[in-house]
Amino acid sequence: MSGAPVIRVSGIRKTSGKTVAVDDVFFEVPAGKIFGLIGPNDAGKTTKVECVEGLRRPDRGQIEAFGLDPITDAHALQRRLGVQLQEAHLQNRIKVWEAVGLWFDTSVDTDAMLDQLGLSEKRNA
Repeated sequence: MSGAPVIRVSGIRKTSGKTVAVDDVFFEVPAGKIFGLIGPNDAGKTTKVECVEGLRRPDRGQIEAFGLDPITDAHALQRRLGVQLQEAHLQNRIKVWEAVGLWFDTSVDTDAMLDQLGLSEKRNA
């Protein structure tokens, strides 16, 4: 059973000069679901994600994530939204618990987070 949407993207468009990166895109992400964007190079995947994160402002359309506007509520949204891009570059030999600590502020209980993600057994991997 799916929860109510935590992310709603309605009719967004984003251009860069004469290039249309995203045009009339709609999607929702239900609570409790993992969501991924796949497609060929230059399909606008990164642009869509950056708009949801508040790193780019769409030319038109609306985005809501956890009830927040990614542009006006960017700081609050960054505390709630986790994004993993195709590639991440971490230091060699970094442990899982250290990586989690890099992405969350000190108020997050790293051990509880690893339990929640099912990664406790890989804590020191």
